[in-house]
Parts: sequence; C-alpha cells; structure tokens
Amino acid sequence: MEQSGGGGGGGEVAAKHAKVSDDESGAGGEDRLSALPDDVLVLILVRLSTWEAARTSLLSRRWRRVWTLLPELRLCFMRESRRLCDALYASEVPLRYLLIGAPDVSPQSLAAWLLVAARRVSGELRFTNLFPERSIEDSDDEEEATEIGAFELPCFEKATSISLDLGFLAISVPPNGLFARLTELSLSNVRFHGPGDLGDAVSSPRCPCLQNLTVCNTRGLDRINIDSESLQVLELKNPRGLRQLTVVAPALRYLSVIQCFLDDQNQPIVNISAPQLEFLNWVDTYDPSSVHLGNMEHLQTLETFFFVYGPHGFTHNRACLMLLPRFKAIENLTLSLVYLLEADNLQYMMEDMKVLPDIKCLHLFVMALGHAFGAGPFHVLRICSGIQRLILVLSPRFKFKEETACSSGCICDQPTVWKTEELSLNHLQELEIQEFRASEHEVAFVKRLLNWATVLKIMTVTFHYSITDSKAKELFQMFRSLSKPGVCMKFYIYREFEMGK
Repeated sequence: MEQSGGGGGGGEVAAKHAKVSDDESGAGGEDRLSALPDDVLVLILVRLSTWEAARTSLLSRRWRRVWTLLPELRLCFMRESRRLCDALYASEVPLRYLLIGAPDVSPQSLAAWLLVAARRVSGELRFTNLFPERSIEDSDDEEEATEIGAFELPCFEKATSISLDLGFLAISVPPNGLFARLTELSLSNVRFHGPGDLGDAVSSPRCPCLQNLTVCNTRGLDRINIDSESLQVLELKNPRGLRQLTVVAPALRYLSVIQCFLDDQNQPIVNISAPQLEFLNWVDTYDPSSVHLGNMEHLQTLETFFFVYGPHGFTHNRACLMLLPRFKAIENLTLSLVYLLEADNLQYMMEDMKVLPDIKCLHLFVMALGHAFGAGPFHVLRICSGIQRLILVLSPRFKFKEETACSSGCICDQPTVWKTEELSLNHLQELEIQEFRASEHEVAFVKRLLNWATVLKIMTVTFHYSITDSKAKELFQMFRSLSKPGVCMKFYIYREFEMGK
C-alpha cells in the first residue's frame, strides 16, 4: 500500500489528540522540528519504517509518544511475539493499515496478535506467516492440526480489508459475530478446523459489504455455501477436499474456479446463481448433470484449458468439451493449450474439439514446453475463423520445468496438415504475439499465421526478455517481409527490466 502524503488521514487522526508535552526540546539551541505540531510529525514519521519511527521515542519526552499516533504500522520479520503485541498495544489511534510478517509463527502468538488487531484495525490488515515449517503435505494430517492447536478467528467489526496467509496453521471460523465493514477478504494456506462455516461468515447477514473474496490453497473445507447481495469477485483455487459449492450472488461479475474438484474422485455438487456474471475462469471438473452454472446471459469472457495430447482414456478434457458448447456466443475466449512434458505414446486430442462459441477475440496460450505446436492452434483457428482479434502467448503461464528439446520420436509434430492446408482468417484485423523467442517452432507457425491473415491491419509483437537488440532488428525485418502492405506493426523489447518500444 502506498504511504499517504500531506493532508491525509494520519494528520486528521493525530490532530484529535492533545499535543504531547515538549518540556524537553533538546540541549543547546532551538529544536524547531520538535516544536512542530503532532499531525505534522506524524506525516514525517509515516514515511519511515515502523521500527525507525518507534526509535524516535528515544530522542526526548517530546517524541516518546509521537510514533504511537501513526495510522499505519508495518511490522515484518517479528520473531518475538511480545514485541509485536507491545507495538500494537502502544498504538493510540485506529489503524488504517497494518502489515505483519512473522517467520514461522506459533498458533498461540497469532491468536493473540489477531485479537489485538481486531480492536485496532479500521482499514486494511495483511498478515503473512513467513517461511512456515509446515508444508502442504503436512497440512493434510487433521489429527496433527488438532494437536498443534486451532484457534478461532476473531470478528473484525471495523476492518475493511483482510489478507491472511497462515502457512497452513489451523483456524476455526467464528460461529457468530459481524464483519460489518469488510469489503475484501483473502485466505491463503489455511487449515480450517471446527464447526464454524466459512460460507455463513461471508454471507450478507454477517458480512454485508463484502465485494471481493479469495480462498486459495486451503484444507478442511468440504462445502462452501455463499449467499451474498454485495459480492462482485469470487476466486477459489485448490481448496482440497471441497465437494459442494453453492453461490447465490446477484451482483457477482467475476468468478474463477481452479482445481477445486480435479483431485476428487467423487462427483462435485455445484450450484451457481450469478445472473450478472461477466467473466468466468473455469479450470476444473465440469459435468452439467451436477455442475449447474445458471443463467449467464451477460457473460463476456470465458477462460478454460485443453490438453493437446493425452493417453488413451484421457478424461481431463471432458470439462472443456462439455463447457464450451454451453455458450453460443461470447466476446472473448481465453484458451490454454497444454502440452505434457513427455509426449511419447500419447494420442492427438484436438479432434475431440468440434465446436467453439461465436467469439470476436481469441486469447490463446500455447504451453508447448519445447514441443512443436502448430497442429493445436491450427485446429482451434479452423473452427473459429471468424475472429477479429487474436492474442497469441507463446510461453507457459505456469513454468513447471525448464523447457528442453523433445525427443526424435515425439509425436508433437503430428498431424502436419497445418503446414500445407490453407486457412482463411478473413475477419482477423488485429494480431498480438507475446513472449516471442523466435524458436524454430514459433517462426514456422507465425509464418503460416501471417499467410492466413489476409485482412490484417495491426500487428503487435512483444519479444521474450532473452531477445537481444540485434536479434530484435533481425526479427523486425523478418516480420516486415512476411506482412502485407499497409499493416501497422509495433514491436516491444525488454531492456534492463523495463519494456521499451
């Protein structure tokens, strides 16, 4: 969070307090700095780190309590729980921002800190358990979590934003109480324990102002039932063990569901009622017999994934194949084409994709991992040849391993029809290529793509950070020779961690 400048809330809060005694202004000469009013001194101290500001209390009696008027505290790498509690207790004003970063904190210490924070914070709270000893695998042991000790999350009646990354410490949701002003809540690496219901806590009766909710890498949640009049953004990623999801959110605009049910052999039960939804990111199991997405007539963007090659009986593409036909027309489709690192003895899966929605913009991520990839994107473009804009990203969104050249017997170059068959993209006017590294496979596909794009007007190329200035000039000449006259071309190259045009 950016620190505030002059005239901000810090001065207003500090001005409400009586001026601290200035009977010690320092020996020898006039101390004009100490003579400044409290609200001005607070505006100075808020630009320092919290510990630097606290050390000014040693200067004189005049300065002893000035730092306690700070409306923002940043307390990082706190190994001594008492020091942190002392700092929170010393604060004399409502905190509009509190950042705590503690290495491998104990449940007892965290419970104490959060109780104090619940009374002090009137704005944003961010807590991170730095370098936690517990791993994701450790978090699956429920008996161990119980032995370590779960504590109840206090109700934050005044906080507006809360972000907790607990390193898989166990917490229980309070069964009652209000989060009256909370608009944003993010829970990461959390082990839920006890009878409390997260869905109940974040629904409108107890959390009437909540707009953004993120739940990521959690354990212990078998169901989430949310009924919220205010919720606009909901992101769920890898809540292991989740079996039931119910969302009633008439104001919801953005929904992301990633790996919530993929590892569960049981059929999930999902009911979504979000009639105003505009963006749907679904990277998960989908079967319309048990996953009900409701009316989404305002949907503008759909994001999903597809494996280009897979073993016999491969089931991971079923969700995509069932999801895509559900939507007749949408503005934007983001499709990730995923390649497995080892492609030997796999089958080409793209022929299973028969139809796509009527779309204007295709955002295509090609996660090739060093494989030849022309066949996959060619198949997609062939069944949505009416697109007006194409964004082609040629690097993986998630880097699992270093890319290596595939083996000589790899089937990734099959089928080869994309090399010879003509394709008319006679509506494509804008092409954007990102992370272009000029590998042999990339150059071969881009040459074919520019040949298919007969009415292209604008082309933008962002080079991978490994491309040097001299190589970029060479590639510019290549693109110019391949493009038709009248195409407006823009090229971007990374230079000293900044992208230059």
